[in-house]
Amino acid sequence: NLKGPNISAVTACAAGTHAIADAYKTIALGGATKMLVVGAESAVCAAGVGGFASMKALSTRNDDPKTASRPFDKNRDGFVMGEGAGALVLETLESAEARGAKIYAEVLGFGESGDANHITTPTMDGPLRAMKAAYTMAEKNNGGELKIDYVNAHGTSTPVNDKNETAALKELFGGAENCPPITSTKGQIG
Repeated sequence: NLKGPNISAVTACAAGTHAIADAYKTIALGGATKMLVVGAESAVCAAGVGGFASMKALSTRNDDPKTASRPFDKNRDGFVMGEGAGALVLETLESAEARGAKIYAEVLGFGESGDANHITTPTMDGPLRAMKAAYTMAEKNNGGELKIDYVNAHGTSTPVNDKNETAALKELFGGAENCPPITSTKGQIG
């Protein structure tokens, strides 16, 4: 019986996060009081693996597959393909309270950006602008105060992406010594 707005974000690794942002905007603009948000990836096929292999984005560490994906490691050489899906309900606080829902999290902010450089060789500019926008929005929505305890990074385990993402995070937090703990889901599940 889902009859509200429906949108499909096709933005690779960021699609699930973009879906959450789209749902947030729809709710904030009064287009719905709740949205079902689903993210899914199923690219383990000849075209998917072949495409990433030809971009030199996949790890070639076959001697120890369990440690092949190593985001931010000095010996990283690419990511490992994985498939999966997740779903959540995003809704207004009033809607959640009215139906007695268990509230797991609150979206305080998000940022969206691109660096218009190259699909496999991003600079730190796009990620940094997105992170700054998320930080600014979250700070505003939290009454001017914000403490970030953890960052779940993109962490592709590719030399270029991890280097630029690390530089963006250091810039955002004012140096490595000020960064909260950072990990990447990709390093655990592909």
